[in-house]
Amino acid sequence: MRDLVRQIAEGYKSVKLQGQQEGYVVFSGHDPDTNQPVSIKVLPRLLRGEAQGARQFEALSRALRQLNHPNIVSVRQASARAGMPYIVTRAVESGQRLAAVLDRQWDVAAAADLVMQAGRALEHAYNKGVVHGSLTPESIIVEDRGRVLVGDFGLSELMEMVGVRRQGEASPFIAPERAAGNAATPRTDVYSLAAILYRLLTGRPPQVVKGEVLPPSRFNRDVPVGMDPVLVRALAPNPTDRFPDVKAFLAALGSVSLTARAQPAPDETGGRTCPRCGTPNQAGRFCRKCGAQLDQPAARPSERRQPTPPPARAPEPSQPVLKPPPGVPQRRQPPPPAESKLDEPIQITTIEVGHVEIGKGVERQETVIAQPMAVASGAVSADFPEPLPMPELKVTGSGLFAADFDQPPIAMPEPPEMPVIDWAEIAPPMPEVPTIEDVRLEQERLQQERVDQEHERHEHEQERQEQERQEHEQERQEHERLQQEQERT
Repeated sequence: MRDLVRQIAEGYKSVKLQGQQEGYVVFSGHDPDTNQPVSIKVLPRLLRGEAQGARQFEALSRALRQLNHPNIVSVRQASARAGMPYIVTRAVESGQRLAAVLDRQWDVAAAADLVMQAGRALEHAYNKGVVHGSLTPESIIVEDRGRVLVGDFGLSELMEMVGVRRQGEASPFIAPERAAGNAATPRTDVYSLAAILYRLLTGRPPQVVKGEVLPPSRFNRDVPVGMDPVLVRALAPNPTDRFPDVKAFLAALGSVSLTARAQPAPDETGGRTCPRCGTPNQAGRFCRKCGAQLDQPAARPSERRQPTPPPARAPEPSQPVLKPPPGVPQRRQPPPPAESKLDEPIQITTIEVGHVEIGKGVERQETVIAQPMAVASGAVSADFPEPLPMPELKVTGSGLFAADFDQPPIAMPEPPEMPVIDWAEIAPPMPEVPTIEDVRLEQERLQQERVDQEHERHEHEQERQEQERQEHEQERQEHERLQQEQERT
């Protein structure tokens, strides 16, 4: 067994033993081809030898390699060496396990966002035929930038194939039927995901009294009332009473309106407290520990910049104020120009009848709104019609309004009929993307070719040395024969 484990680990560079978990050994290392960090989980037991077990393992291995989702720890390889299975995944370097931050109550919005991300990963896995079956906070990683990753897919089913029973099945995050030894179903993951959300909201595992789950709002007043029946149903002891799958659970959870969070007041040092992890005395826009966005404090009334009104200009004594004659409407005076501010992203432009006022500091730039774009070339372009002539617009010297408002509407030309082209026949076929298993087989083939070439070169070298030895022996014998003839003469 140890020799097989050593052979699997020696296939990677810079391998280090991280520890032994429940039924498997964890190594860290680097991929020999891409030099990217990976995590290697080896189950030091052999798979059953019957054909059904081999087909089951091959189906699981193929399904794990098809997992491709931003919230899933990507599986690089799921294989077996001499019957010993192992899984290789991408190593997550910047982040921490969710189990390390369960010592407090989470904000409702942050907890719901985490469960939503993890639920989308489980939903993607279901579409590929993979049920997690052992989802716990140890299987969830929260990156420093806030993205949630779910790992250990297929590990529970793989341990069942080799006859290992996980001790974590007694965890409060594992469904009761799963702890009793039954097979994993989508309803099993619904329970685990809801139990994790219950723990994040209340700081404690699901509380069950006389067979009924206590609502989480009983332990956290910030939990919306509409979230109680959703979690109570998802945590039902009987699997048939739960949501059929995670997709239905997320739909019910998404329909709950979350109450607005109270803005945390800045502390005495002037810093802010992270709404996700609770780290105090922070500056900037994002938390330095978990990467969550910090709430920006509202500016005090005394600190807000008040626009300075322009000084009123009194009419000069030498210039009398002229008033319009009776019966003539007074002309509206243009508004005073607004002062430009450096912190304004957009300058305000006001348009009055007969008057246009543009905010200061605006730089005019020509912007191309639309321009022709070639959609075909070569012989295909000959089937497309020429561009139609567009009508000319006659404007006044000011360039703002048409010269005659009573002129008929502008007649636009009818668009010509475009040719129908089957791009599938013209475009070259896309090359087939090899699977991870094909790449591995190709690498093994190339390695075997290198070994065969080295062996052949070694054989040629031995043959050459043997030939030189024989020639040297013949020369020695010929020299001795000549000496004997000379002695006789």
